[in-house]
Amino acid sequence: MKGDLGNFFEDFELGRRSLCPVPRVLGAAETALHIATTNDRTARFCSAEGRVHPLIVFHLVIAQTVRQISLNARANLGYAGMVWRQPVFYGDEITTGIEITGLKENSNRETGNVWVKTIARNQRDEIVLEYTRWVMVKKRDTALATRFLDEPFVPVLQKAVAVEDLPRFEGELPTAAKTGGRFLFEDYQPGERIFHHDGMTVNTSDHTSYTRLFQNTAKVHFDAILTQGRPLVYGGLPMSVAYAQALNGLENRSGIVAMNSGAHANPCYAGTTIYSFTDVLETHLVAGTGFGALRLRLIAVKDFNPAGEPDFAIEIKDEKGRSRHDPRVLLDMDHWELMPTRA
Repeated sequence: MKGDLGNFFEDFELGRRSLCPVPRVLGAAETALHIATTNDRTARFCSAEGRVHPLIVFHLVIAQTVRQISLNARANLGYAGMVWRQPVFYGDEITTGIEITGLKENSNRETGNVWVKTIARNQRDEIVLEYTRWVMVKKRDTALATRFLDEPFVPVLQKAVAVEDLPRFEGELPTAAKTGGRFLFEDYQPGERIFHHDGMTVNTSDHTSYTRLFQNTAKVHFDAILTQGRPLVYGGLPMSVAYAQALNGLENRSGIVAMNSGAHANPCYAGTTIYSFTDVLETHLVAGTGFGALRLRLIAVKDFNPAGEPDFAIEIKDEKGRSRHDPRVLLDMDHWELMPTRA
């Protein structure tokens, strides 16, 4: 009985804190494999400075929590209040700690939702990333209800990271000579929609290799028997692919620094073709920094090019008049991006 089956919903306790094994050093290898899988060309993360892409840090931190949180997950549902507090450079070692902040058993009594406050630190004990995510986890005993069926505890989460709370990363900002882009902060306006055009089809070897790269062992991504022959693509892959595609139209970006909210709206499987577009929500000049902050809504869709539907509605009404994502939406990510100014 030494083999670990992972935690089921009944095993979680409000307020429990723990560290997640194993700490890991990030380096050029992760960057190379990230580029090979997603084709990301963001200039700031391709230079001799050795700055690690923020999404690589995110994937590692998620993966470090899998054995304790989501080994028996049905789905990773969303994120809130995510901020990359410090940049990560080649050779930095990342350790992640978690706290259970919410529990809610679902009415089907087969699963429950678990809210997890996550904080990752480097070897100098500096916070590099923090956020809350929530995960749907299977129950061990579907016949016996927990107290969180009738008395759920759902944490209150911030709706957006304030502009003044965004990190001011030091270092050289990207230049047009290095990025090939011609649009800077002043060229973006709230209300505009940017189509990124470049589709990518997910294949089995890419999505499983990418998930293993970060030591993510969630069963639903690998076990064809468990998933009736259709392993679920790790939601971080559509996120990284869409972000890589978004460089087309945002070439001078200097890197995502915060995520206000994120939702894996619908499942993704091998054979799906991902396209993406971005809606500009807000623009804020950050005085004395040489850059502005763009609040962007990045949408990844499956199996059609949204440029052919310029007025595509991200959300639709169901038969009861409730809003939900269009079934073609894979990812809905509201985030802050830093963009150099002309001044």
